[in-house]
Amino acid sequence: MQLHSFHKYVGAALCAALLIVSCGGGGGGGTPAATPAVSLGTVTGFGSVIVNGTHFDDSQATVLIDELPGTSAQLKVGMVVAVEGSGVNCPSSDTALCSGVASRIRFRNNLVGPITSVNMLTNTIQVMGRDVVIGDSSMLTGMSPRDLSGLQVNDVVQVSGLLDRDQVHDRIRARLLDKTGTLLNGTSALSVMGTVSNANLSAATCTVDGVNVQFSGLASGSLPSGGVANGQYVQVTGSTFAGGLLTADRIQLRDRISFPSATRIEVEGAITQFVTQSNFLVDGQAVDASSAVFRNGTASDLANGVLVDVIGTMSGSTLVASKVTFRLEANVEVAAPLQLVDPVAGTLQLLGQSIGTTTATQYVDTSSGTGRPVRTLGLSSLVPGDRIDVRAYKDASGNLVAARVERTDPDTRLTVKGPVVAKVPNTGLNIVGIAAVTGAQTIYTLADGSSTTDATFYTTVQVPPALPSLVRVMGVASATLTNTIDATHPTGVPGEARIAQ
Repeated sequence: MQLHSFHKYVGAALCAALLIVSCGGGGGGGTPAATPAVSLGTVTGFGSVIVNGTHFDDSQATVLIDELPGTSAQLKVGMVVAVEGSGVNCPSSDTALCSGVASRIRFRNNLVGPITSVNMLTNTIQVMGRDVVIGDSSMLTGMSPRDLSGLQVNDVVQVSGLLDRDQVHDRIRARLLDKTGTLLNGTSALSVMGTVSNANLSAATCTVDGVNVQFSGLASGSLPSGGVANGQYVQVTGSTFAGGLLTADRIQLRDRISFPSATRIEVEGAITQFVTQSNFLVDGQAVDASSAVFRNGTASDLANGVLVDVIGTMSGSTLVASKVTFRLEANVEVAAPLQLVDPVAGTLQLLGQSIGTTTATQYVDTSSGTGRPVRTLGLSSLVPGDRIDVRAYKDASGNLVAARVERTDPDTRLTVKGPVVAKVPNTGLNIVGIAAVTGAQTIYTLADGSSTTDATFYTTVQVPPALPSLVRVMGVASATLTNTIDATHPTGVPGEARIAQ
């Protein structure tokens, strides 16, 4: 599933929604019609479904999962979806969720296929040759450990994310990546959704969103009417990937979204083709932000590759933005028992550090036990002592803000990852204000995954005023120092320190 696909594929249903809401709520000049709305973005929580800071009532919504009838229970945090609805109402405060009613929710994977390469230095993988970025904002499931080291070539993964295409990049920023097994050619269910290019009818090959496809021998009923042509938006399904080619069993045309004028639109995606504040694209949609209010940045921060959330209305083919929120990517992780939680202030505390939340913060419960996991997890569901894994970023004021809050099963190991503020060779690191002590028995690893000595590790790690290194430390709670991770490799509990990307 791709936002680029989504913002062009719900046109027919949205037009139907327009006809329905234009009839109002009763007879003769009754209740004013609710404004149609489309929200394209990442699922952040439930209790119906929360997307782009809006809590949509999905009790009457039609749900489609990869074009098949589904239910809201199949939706997961991290999925990038298209929500069609109406009646979105937002409070005056930016810290409170908007509310709305969903009529249809659609999810499409970007692609499902085998990993063809893993690059620890760039935090990227290739899936059937397609570049996919894995970051701290990515939700990884079906693997252990849940990072790049838990993935290898020929693992089959489902990828849902945001397209990032500019003069430098052509990649997917994964929001949800689910490992489903190992490639078994002839058996594994593989697919890709996107626009056809490089169509070669004599060779029966083409490219679909960066994946090379061959379709020789297919019956006409398994191909678009009139055959395969550049510019078509299609879904390719198959079960064999070999020699860099996905062998298609079927190629189907898929519909694209259109945005009627005056509809409330919200789009999450990467900026491309930036010219001016009033002329750029977000996930392929033309945007004019000349009169917009900016959050988490200013108009000067608009640039190709920057992730934003844009709210506005359509005027012709242009989304006229009323608000642009910069989506800052997480590069901090703190995994530890919860010390304090304040649902009113929207903050929590781990290892002595206060971490804020926003309406875009994701909540997910992967803990087990009686009554768990809790699908409707939120700050009010958490209690001190819960094991929490937080992925966060620093805002313009230097405060930590959670991109995702995940409750997990208890674990004696603690984790902190982030920019190194200070170091004391070869015994200590300060990472975003959290102290970690190391020793000769700590397992030291460089960014490429190679083992090294404590002396080399500390020499390699940079601290301000240089660009600080990202370092991940795992250990246990210090027996003598409060809010400190002990990574000295105490008996039975390995301590690790690794330079990250």
